[in-house]
Amino acid sequence: MTSPTPTRTTVSMLTLSTFVVGSMIGAGVFSLPGTFAAETGVSGSLIAWAVAGAGMFLLALVFQRLAASRPDLDAGVYSYARSGFGRYLGFLSAFGYWASACAGNVFYWVFIMSTLGVVVPAFAPALGAGDTPLAVAVSSAGLWTFFVLVRRGTR
Repeated sequence: MTSPTPTRTTVSMLTLSTFVVGSMIGAGVFSLPGTFAAETGVSGSLIAWAVAGAGMFLLALVFQRLAASRPDLDAGVYSYARSGFGRYLGFLSAFGYWASACAGNVFYWVFIMSTLGVVVPAFAPALGAGDTPLAVAVSSAGLWTFFVLVRRGTR
């Protein structure tokens, strides 16, 4: 009798893509109307959602056109800026993208921890407003888990 060989669980391209799309949608399209709704009501929120959604769609079209016209550039925003404007502005583009991604990740995790503190009252003292040592540790573990998943790539 042979023992079954263990199988390796991998993350599919679809799963990794949904991580990226989910964070972009969550950061852009859905948080803006919530902020506007507090100040302007439903009509302002709908207008903000339409403007943000149209902007995201147009940005996607820009990157689609860039990818079709320059398939040799495969390093994302950095490569397009470097090709069009030189190394210095390419670096600034990559640095700005990196800085905004870092700030966005901090915001997501503070928001997640503070929401958990409200939704699950037992966690409220430990998580606070997302700025307690436990919230920072859980957020850090979540970020590193996400990094490992992306770093492994798809197989």
